[in-house]
Amino acid sequence: MQKTQIKNIATGISKTCDILKKNEQLLEVVLEGTTIKILLKMKKKMYVGKFKDMEFVSSGD
Repeated sequence: MQKTQIKNIATGISKTCDILKKNEQLLEVVLEGTTIKILLKMKKKMYVGKFKDMEFVSSGD
């Protein structure tokens, strides 16, 4: 399975995720070792998404 990094904008903490789905508009990931699924949408060449009032970014690579 492909992997990517997501970064919490507020804290700067990065986590490794498994990519479930990826296209030009959406990136769907699951945090490694959990069942937490996060949906990120493309904005200004970065994927951006929220989970429990936390905002995350990813390049999708």
